[in-house]
Formats: sequence, structure tokens, C-alpha cells
Amino acid sequence: MKRLIFLLVLIIITITSIVVAQTAHQATLRSPAGDQPITYIEQGGQPYFPAIEIVAALGGTITPDATGFKVTLQEVVAAFGPDSRYGVVREDLIEMPVPPITVEGRPYVPWQFFSGLMRSATELDVMWDPGSRLLLVQRRQLDAVSVQMSVTNVQGISKIVLTLSSAAEYAIEKEQEAYAIRFRVPLQAPFTEQSYEDPYVSRATFGTNAVRIQLTAADIAGDAYQLANPFRIILDLRRAAAPVPGGPLPPRLRPVERAGIRTIVIDPGHGGKEVGAVGPNGLMEKDVTLTVARKLAAALQSKTGTRVILTREDDSVVSLDQRTAIANQYRADLFLSIHMNAAVVKGAKGSETYFLSLEASDELARRAAETENASAVSVPPSGPVADLNLILWDLAQQEYLQESSRFAQAIQEEMNSATGVENRGVKQAPFKVLIGATMPAALVEVGFISNPDEESKLQSDSFQDLMVEALTRAVQRYKTEYETRIGLNQPARPAPTLQGGGLPSKGRM
Repeated sequence: MKRLIFLLVLIIITITSIVVAQTAHQATLRSPAGDQPITYIEQGGQPYFPAIEIVAALGGTITPDATGFKVTLQEVVAAFGPDSRYGVVREDLIEMPVPPITVEGRPYVPWQFFSGLMRSATELDVMWDPGSRLLLVQRRQLDAVSVQMSVTNVQGISKIVLTLSSAAEYAIEKEQEAYAIRFRVPLQAPFTEQSYEDPYVSRATFGTNAVRIQLTAADIAGDAYQLANPFRIILDLRRAAAPVPGGPLPPRLRPVERAGIRTIVIDPGHGGKEVGAVGPNGLMEKDVTLTVARKLAAALQSKTGTRVILTREDDSVVSLDQRTAIANQYRADLFLSIHMNAAVVKGAKGSETYFLSLEASDELARRAAETENASAVSVPPSGPVADLNLILWDLAQQEYLQESSRFAQAIQEEMNSATGVENRGVKQAPFKVLIGATMPAALVEVGFISNPDEESKLQSDSFQDLMVEALTRAVQRYKTEYETRIGLNQPARPAPTLQGGGLPSKGRM
């Protein structure tokens, strides 16, 4: 009897936890048409709003399709899906803090989706006030500067990037446990307040013409600078002696970004609980990729003089969209994701290099992408990659398509030449980890961990070093060719014609 009572209590607690995790709240939608009550839900502290009701209230329509939802408002078409925190409207991306969710077949989205939609389709804007539970649709201040904010922690530094629609005068001031950035113009803020799970940043709050960044401790110091095209304010936070409260932090202008390959982001596939493929003798993909990436980073820094950043430096979980976000944050010139292949066929061997496209090159390429995509972290499970995600990538990455192809070709040729393993060629497939990269990007499957012979090789330092040497040469080769194409390097002159005794011919008098 006691056991039965215990089980009943456990069931009640479980049901209550589910309800609490997804709590419904009442709010008001205030638009030029008047006030309208709406119900929104919270999940993990994040508010989600009913897309169908709000789109209808704004005078638009929303229809489902196989991969997400399409919204039509004043002849403007937008789209979003449940497995991407990016929406698309016209030719613009709408960035949301989290992906939309579906509850009982009905889509719920963060309010930032409506803000991006209204800004593109109308002269209105949308803001959410959590204090008064008011979703406000109002006329946009045409003289205001729109701003987007992102926070990323890599290699012990939390990088805050404020991207503005135009240049604006500002001042940065250190408070007791915060930084305040004050502008001389009004802001179109991306949110009123937002919390972060970051070692140095706990919360950001936007006002009419300022943003306050709440720190997790007083001994965190910042280094501020700005970049152009687009205008960005960057604040790098690290643990250090705390500046005197009230003292100004004068912004400094970082030197103009030089053309060429200056920054490379290396992405060791998988990590943490996402072990990736496992060989017949227990070798895990996540371990090999990290070892190879570390060696490759050291080699590239030594031989090319470039800045190299790893998306993870330990056995930690990094979501797929965060990996390309890191590359975008650091304005990388190249992005390379390193993986190990696996196949049901025992004899499969060799390396493969991919760049992104909507359609896979062949059935095996499609399956390889599905296998890697299945390890997506913090994204609801789904089938094949949604067409929406690839539309978004196409908007952001189209200009780099040819360069990605050249980069992948250099990798594949050098890998095949160095290792002597079967050349499986350059292919295209819809890898989620490449979606959204705003630079030439490639993914290399350096070998089949499922093949006992290749698993044994992948464990050895000598074979890993051989792969690293090949990848280093590929990057050096692409860097030289690219910088020659854009005019930074002088093309190699043809060898002089030899005549007679083999001496170079001389011009006649």
C-alpha cells in the first residue's frame, strides 16, 4: 500500500513538473487596432507567443508546410521552423533567442520573430514588456538605431557584440557589477531584458538609449573596441582586477580588418555526451576530433601566422548552431569542422570533404549528414534538415559557395595525397553545423572509425600527425590561392625560356 501511495505521489510530482515547465500566462496584445487578450506560455523561463493568433490579429495569415510555417503579411512572406532559432523574411534573417516550439500542433514563437516581421513588412515594431505583460505594436521610430546583441564565451573570454544599423556615438561606463553603454540616439532594442548562462554575464537590460550589462562578479574587467561595416561595439570580458566604479572605459578603435585569411575557426566534432561514432574497439569520434583539432590549431598558428580558435577545447557539449555562431562572432575567414565517418559496410574507408547545399550529392552523402545532424544539442528532434534552414543558409552563405568548394577541394586533394587512403571525393550535403557560416566553410570526414584498420590508424600519433600535415598544407594552399586572387599576393611568374646552353635568353640590344 505504501509503495502504491509513493508511486501516485511520484506521478503527481512528475505531472506537476511538466505543467510548471510549460506554464500558461495571460497577456495583452496592444496594436493600432486596439487591445486584445492573448495567452502565452513559458518554458525554461523563455516566453513563447501563439503565432496563429498574433499573426491573425496583425492582419496576416499563417499556414503549415512539411518543414515549418509560412506567414504572409501585407504581401510579405516569412517562414520559421521548430528546429532553428532563425526565421526568414524577404531576404533578411530574423534571429530569435531560442527556436520556436509546437504545442498540440500549434506553433509558439519568441516575440523577436514578430518584431523582425513587422519591421520588414510595415512601419511598425513589436516590443515585449514582461513587467506589465504587454506585447506592444507601435509605430517605429524612424530616427532610432536598431541594435542586435550576442554573447559568446570562448577560451575564457565572454565576447559581447552589439551590431547597430548605423554608426552612433556612445560611452561605456563601469558600475559596481555592470557595464553601461549609453548612446546619444534612441535605440530599437532586440529585447527589454534577457538573462544569460554565461560565466561573466548574467543579464542585459535595454532602455531608450542605453544597455546595461549585469556581470556575475565585481572582479570582471572589459576591453572595448569598435568595428565597421557593419558598425559593431565589442566588449571582451575576462576575470581581472575590477576597474574603479564610475570610471569611464574609453572605447578604442581596433585597426581596420585586413583582407585575406587572418582568423580560422576549427570545430572538433561532437563532445560531452555527444560521443559521435564509436569504433569496433571503442575509440570515440569526439576524442579523435579534439586531439586532431588541437594539433591542427598549433600547426596553423606556427606555419601560417593566423589566429586559430577552437569551438571547444575540452570534452564539452557545444550545440551545432553555436559552433558557426562562434565563427561568425570572431569574424573568421575560414571554418573547418572535423569529423570521423562511419558506415554499415565493413570495408568502407577513406576521407571525404563536404560543403553545404540543399541537395546531397548522393545517398551516402545524405545519410552522412543525417547521422551528424542527429546529434544536435538543444534542438527538438526532427527528421531530415528542414528546407527552411537551408533557405536561411542560402541567404547568408551564397556568396561563399564557390570559395567553400575550392577550400573543400584543397582539403580532399591534400588528404588523399598524404595518407594514401581511398579518395572518396568532394561532396555536398545539408550539414547543420555548416548552416549560417558567413565565410568559406567545409566539413572533413578524415576516415572511417567503423573500419577496424582505420580505427587503429586514427588512434596512432603518427597517422594523426600525417592528417594534420595534410590539413595544414590544404589551408596554406587555399590561403595563398585566395590572397593571390584578391590581389594581396603577386602571382608566380612563369619560368624564363631556356635557349641553347640552358641559360636564360637575354633581350637584344
